[in-house]
Amino acid sequence: MVMPWLFWILVAIAVAATLAVLVAERRFNGTPTGTPRRRLHLPWNRRTMPQDVEVPRRLANSASLFRLPAVRSRIRAQRWLHALLAVLLVVCLLSASGIAGRPVRVTERSDALANRDIVLCLDVSTSMVRIDASVLATFSGILEDFDGERVGLVAWNSAAQTIVPLTDDYELLRQQMDKLSEVLDIDPQNPTYKQALRYDEAFSGTQNRSINASSLAGDGLASCAQAFDNQGLERSRSIIFATDNQVIDPDKEQIYSLPDAVDLLSERKIRLFSVYGADDDQSYHYQLDQSPEASREELRSVTEDQGEGRFYDVEDSGTGGHIVKELEKTEVSTLGGRTQTRRTDVPQSLIITLSLVILAYLGLTTWRRA
Repeated sequence: MVMPWLFWILVAIAVAATLAVLVAERRFNGTPTGTPRRRLHLPWNRRTMPQDVEVPRRLANSASLFRLPAVRSRIRAQRWLHALLAVLLVVCLLSASGIAGRPVRVTERSDALANRDIVLCLDVSTSMVRIDASVLATFSGILEDFDGERVGLVAWNSAAQTIVPLTDDYELLRQQMDKLSEVLDIDPQNPTYKQALRYDEAFSGTQNRSINASSLAGDGLASCAQAFDNQGLERSRSIIFATDNQVIDPDKEQIYSLPDAVDLLSERKIRLFSVYGADDDQSYHYQLDQSPEASREELRSVTEDQGEGRFYDVEDSGTGGHIVKELEKTEVSTLGGRTQTRRTDVPQSLIITLSLVILAYLGLTTWRRA
């Protein structure tokens, strides 16, 4: 908070007011509910006009009235209602004092992080269709922690297609990811005609009809390396590469093997983050160049051999957060730059709480009087 002392002063006032209300309530409850009151004409001051004051008076033979179950139940209900109103009043005062203290969120950020370019490199081959929804959810989560970085999205199969070029328009990226998630929500083995048509329209550039191959991981990674512009500028460049590395290339038409593509990244000082995901329910494992286990091990090995490369499984919890932390941890020290402290007012939750409590308080008091 910007003014924490004000918050505690108001809390103390709220506590004192609450104690005063409870004491007054206790004294009030000491007088039997429903006891008739008489009005006294008392002169409080010789210079003022007499005022009417209500004081309780006792009635003979009324003690048995308060032993009736209905009366005792009504008194208990009234006391509980008063207690609830007191609690609502305390919450109202505390919320108001919290808002007055100006709650803020403090974040530290290096201005050098805005010099980062990141390409999200997505395998959209048939074997990855069921996995891509999780990958896109991870990508979308990563965007939440970016502020000023340029991010691009490239999809590939036997060829590469740029879906979104490098941009800091994160809303556009999210819209495209949501659209791709809908397109990829299909059964790859038995898609309907409409689903297959939507897939072909969305990823027409990822199919090279002139070759007999699929999921060319090396060529896909090398194509993603071409998505970076301003090659002559000193910028941080990273690729987040999502694939199962299950290559089908019987005629050996792939230009870059996966190790060759990783070497290309090293030459261009592009850092690699690999996200592995695989669909075990596939009917064409016999067509693969290597087993799924070997594909995973190859991807992990070439990624970690890059030095700064990191390998993750898409099913691991917090994969997106780990990638962001690795990006920031390494690249802040590499790029340098000033660290900026940002303070953002965050009164939203307290305002909502205060509004709901006030509405509840007014509703209960209106119902009580009714």
